[in-house]
Amino acid sequence: MTVAVLLDALSLFSGGCAYTPAARPARYWIAARYDVEPRLSRTISVQHSRALDLTCGLSGNNGVISNDFKAIAGLGFSSVVLNHVEDGDRRTLLELADEVGLKAAIPDRRFDRFVVTGGLPPQCRDENDLFREAPDGIVHHSAFHGYVVEGGRGSAARERSRKLRAQLVRNGTSCISLGDNDDAPMAVIDARVVREGPPGTALERLLAKYHAALCAGQTGGVIVDRFMRLPGDPPGLTSPDEPLLPAHSSAIAALIQRARCWGLRLTALPASPLISATDSSWLTVTAFGRGSRRYVLVFNTSEERFAREEVRLPALILNQAVLRAVEVPPSTDLGAGRVIHAQRGQLILSIELRPGDAALFEVFSTGTAR
Repeated sequence: MTVAVLLDALSLFSGGCAYTPAARPARYWIAARYDVEPRLSRTISVQHSRALDLTCGLSGNNGVISNDFKAIAGLGFSSVVLNHVEDGDRRTLLELADEVGLKAAIPDRRFDRFVVTGGLPPQCRDENDLFREAPDGIVHHSAFHGYVVEGGRGSAARERSRKLRAQLVRNGTSCISLGDNDDAPMAVIDARVVREGPPGTALERLLAKYHAALCAGQTGGVIVDRFMRLPGDPPGLTSPDEPLLPAHSSAIAALIQRARCWGLRLTALPASPLISATDSSWLTVTAFGRGSRRYVLVFNTSEERFAREEVRLPALILNQAVLRAVEVPPSTDLGAGRVIHAQRGQLILSIELRPGDAALFEVFSTGTAR
């Protein structure tokens, strides 16, 4: 799980008039996943060192981790999701992240043990003691961005994970799970997508994965998985044998920009496919909404075809009539989006999309349909 980022609310403009976005969740996760212990194992192997107790291995490899964190920040990520971490190393990792301006989500072995086995540490009488004994030096650290909670395998473990995360949220502590049993699961994008084709099309591949995840209801955040893998595994974002090219870095930056512009708006909103009248079978239309907040995403699913046409939608979306749609820019470099008014019972959206690209519109209602 995530390139997590804590975003400020944006003041957007449409049709020449400023408007204030509706209330939104305070956090949308945008992060790169980073596995700590496997990285230390690889470093030890490369240095031809003797076996090293990984609970003590971080202190001698701070430079390795620090350089990796600098690279993650340099790619544009503002957060990192840490996995395979010894509890005793967590504060050091938070310090290293803080030095380069990253926020970090970290695991807790007590939480993982409880999710996987249902077992509690000897000093805990019940699961509530897990929260009361959370180390303040971790939770209140300036780089702490939340806990990484095991998603769980099997119905009992998933239920323990759900209850644990719900209790953390009630206690005011942020958390993240890379499982798919959240109300708003994360869009987890395999880093191999970056190198699966020509460098010039890396952006199309990354955006296509992100848009497909949004359409599937994965609106809790986006996690690029992962920064680096062990030798013999497929490459991550970085690889000793396959360095990132400028086109790859630019594609990652564009993905992060897209997630920043659209992520907070769609956070935790349920997704529903819409039936539309289009000339292209490779176009899909998805509605997102809850209450008065509603959006429509038009996605070109083709890997090779452009889409230039009109998408005709009924002027009734998610059981509410539509007065107008306002295009949400995909980048802060762009100005105000188009304003499209419904006419004769239809909402007609003119789109021009590259392969894998999408357009997002916020829709406004005249009132609830009866």
